[in-house]
Amino acid sequence: MQYSIERPEIDQFLTCARIGRIGLISKEGPYIVPVGYGYSEGKIFFHTCQEGMKMDIIRANPNICFEVDESLSDASLAKSVIIMGQAEIIEEKKLMMPYLKKLIDKYRVPISFGAYMRRGGRSIKDELERVRIVLITPDKITGSRLLRTKF
Repeated sequence: MQYSIERPEIDQFLTCARIGRIGLISKEGPYIVPVGYGYSEGKIFFHTCQEGMKMDIIRANPNICFEVDESLSDASLAKSVIIMGQAEIIEEKKLMMPYLKKLIDKYRVPISFGAYMRRGGRSIKDELERVRIVLITPDKITGSRLLRTKF
């Protein structure tokens, strides 16, 4: 049976799930990309390079769909959340920093943000020139749970 899930369960699911998928519409048609993401204050965010196909599409059409799903290996339980919303590209470095820190915390990098950004000879300044944060503000959020008791 399929059931709708309510906002508290949706919020918990979005906070804990590891990978989401963004759906975009390009001139050539639909484009779906998996992303590591964060969820805070009712909004989804992810980091990406400042240039590339994904960013070109978002700049041309900020309407975005975001989806997260999980399923047990025997398919007895599955859950999904779909968000329709608007994407905003955050370009200002000071505004990007809190989101980048939240992503590093979520994916449990066991070192400080500064140490992480310096690994492999990288510099925070150079990284912040190349990366951008995309913030998704939901217009509509739906969630469902599928529970199979008979096979």
